Amino acid sequence: MGKALVDYLSGAIKAGQASDATLVYGGNPHLFPYPHNEGQFQVYVPLKNATFAFQPDWPALTGLNIDLNFINNGLWMRADKAMLGNVTASNLDAAIPDYAQEKLLIDADIKGPGKEVGPYFNTTPLKESLGAALDSLQLDGDVSARLHLNIPLDGEMTTAKGDVRLQNNSLFIKPLDTTLQNLSGNFSFVNGDLNSQTLSATWFNQPLNLNFSTREGEKAFLVDVGMNANWQPSRTGLLPKAVSEALSGSVPWDGKVAIELPYHGNASYKVDINGDLKNVSSRLPSPVSKPAGEPLPVKINVAGGLSSFDLTGSIGAKNHINSRWLLNHKLTLDRAILTTDSKGHSPLPDQPGIELNLPPMDGAQWLALFENGAANEVSSSVLFPPRIVLRTPSLALAGQQWNNVSLMSQPVAGGSQVEAQGREINATLTMRDNAPWLANVRYLYFNPASASGQNATENVAPRRRRGWISMAGPICSYAARNAGCGDKNMAASMGMWRSKGIP
Repeated sequence: MGKALVDYLSGAIKAGQASDATLVYGGNPHLFPYPHNEGQFQVYVPLKNATFAFQPDWPALTGLNIDLNFINNGLWMRADKAMLGNVTASNLDAAIPDYAQEKLLIDADIKGPGKEVGPYFNTTPLKESLGAALDSLQLDGDVSARLHLNIPLDGEMTTAKGDVRLQNNSLFIKPLDTTLQNLSGNFSFVNGDLNSQTLSATWFNQPLNLNFSTREGEKAFLVDVGMNANWQPSRTGLLPKAVSEALSGSVPWDGKVAIELPYHGNASYKVDINGDLKNVSSRLPSPVSKPAGEPLPVKINVAGGLSSFDLTGSIGAKNHINSRWLLNHKLTLDRAILTTDSKGHSPLPDQPGIELNLPPMDGAQWLALFENGAANEVSSSVLFPPRIVLRTPSLALAGQQWNNVSLMSQPVAGGSQVEAQGREINATLTMRDNAPWLANVRYLYFNPASASGQNATENVAPRRRRGWISMAGPICSYAARNAGCGDKNMAASMGMWRSKGIP
C-alpha cells in the first residue's frame, strides 16, 4: 500500500471498534497490489462508532458504523449513516480506487436543516467558495441533496459537487436583506459555482419564478438572479389599505439582480426591473388615477451596497423618480425627487427630504385618502424624512383653485413649520408643540364664496394696499406681515387682525 497511504489511514481512522474482520489473500506477494488481477488481496473490516477524519482541514465524519473493504490496490468504504456537522448523510460511499492516484472519493445523500449546510462548509477549505455562496444565499427548512467530494490526498484543492432539491424552503438573500418563501426546485453546484433550474417561490405575498447562478470571479464572488412574475399590487402587503383598495389588476414584470461580493471589500448589487401597468386600474385621485387597458411601462433601477442604495425609475415616458435609501435598523428614505412631464431624472435634493413636482391636483381628495390612514400605514414600515416640498401649477383645496403653489413642511425647534407660496398666498405657519401657533401672512387671497358654490369672480375681488391684500368679503381684514394666532384676536407686530362677521 505504501507508507504514505498507511500513514494516512492510521491518522484518518480516529476511533471505532473492529469485529469479525476477514482476510482473503492469494497470489505472488512481489506482484502486490495486483493491478492486473494477478492475485487477490482483500481485508474486510466492519467498524462500529467510528470517527473518520478523512482530511486534516475537514470536519471528521462521526457516529459511523462503516465497513472498510481493502481490495488489491484500492479501498472501498460504506456506511448507512454519518454526520456532516449537524447534517445527516446517508448511503455514504467512500473510496480510494487506486492507491497510486492518492485520491479519496466520497458520495452521500444529504438531508437536514438548510441553515446548517453553510456553517458546515465554512469549516472546510471551501469556505471562500461554496461557503461564501451559502452565506450570501441562506437556506432554511429541510433540504435534501446528493453530495460528491473529490479529495486529493496530496493536499491539492478539494472539489465538491452536488444536486440540491428544495421543497417549500425559505431563502434569505443577504446582500438584499430580503427573504423568498415557499421556495421549490433544484440547483446544482461545483464548489462555489451554483446553477439553478427555474425555481418557484413567494415574495411579498406573490408567486415568483426565478433562477440563479454564482461564480468565482478573479476579484469577487458573483451572484446573478433572474426573476419574472405577474403580481397584483393590492396583495403585496407593501401598500396602505386605503391605497390597495383603490387598485385592481395585475402587473407582469421581469427583473435581474447582479450581486458582487469582493474577496476584500464590501458587497454591492444592481437590480433592474421592467413591467407594464396596462392591466391595472387605479381609483386613486389624479394624477395617479388610471383605467385598465392603457399601457404604462415601468422601469426601476437600483444600485447600492450594505448601507444604502440609489433607486431611480420611470412610469411612462414623462414621470421620473430619483431617490436614496439608507439600510438602517428600519428602511429609511433619505431623499427623493419626483418629477412629472420631464425628460429624465432630476438631481437629488441637497438635503434630506422629499420633493414632489406634480401636475394639477385635487387636494381635498388626497386629504381624504390620508385621513383614512394611508400616511400612517406607510410610515409604520418605512421611515420618511420630515421635510417635504410639493409643487403644482394648480391645487384645488378649500373650495378654491390655488395657482403656482409651493408647499414646504419641515421640522423646527419645538414643532414644525409649513410654508405656502403661490399666486394667491405667501404665508408661513409655525405649529409649536406646547405653545400657540404662529402665522406669518405676507399676502392671502381667499374667496369664501367659492367654497359655498358661488362664482369666485362675482362678489369678491382682491384689493392691494400698501403691500397687503384684504378680502372684499366679510371674513377678516389685516395690515400685518407677522401675526400670532389667538382665539378670536390676532395680535401683530405691524397691525391687528380682527374677526369680523364671525360670532
